This record gives sequence, C-alpha cells and structure tokens, in this order.
Amino acid sequence: TPAQIALAWVMRQDGVIAIPKAGSQEHVRQNVAALDIKLTPQDIADLDRAFPPPKRKRGLEMI
Repeated sequence: TPAQIALAWVMRQDGVIAIPKAGSQEHVRQNVAALDIKLTPQDIADLDRAFPPPKRKRGLEMI
C-alpha cells in the first residue's frame, strides 16, 4: 500500500522513529509488513525527489 511504502521509506533512515497509526488489526499487520519492503536505490531517488526535505525548520501542523 502507499502507507507501507511511506513507512519503509521513513524507517530506512538512521535516527528516525516512525509512529504509524493503526486503527485495526489489519492495519497493524500492514505496518509490520512494511519492514519486509526493500526499496531499490531508484525507488529511494524517486521518493526523495517527490518529497524533498524542508529548506528551513518548520513546526508540525497539529489538527
């Protein structure tokens, strides 16, 4: 799922902790399955290009 790819992308980085939401047992299983996703260097380059890091510090939006 897109959420699994996003989680795999975040978890590959040292020093980063992901706290994924899981509203059901199935969602928990999907989150755990993200650990088995192996992103290729091309996958990572594509994701980094699509979601570049911020150029300055910004606060997190809270809803």
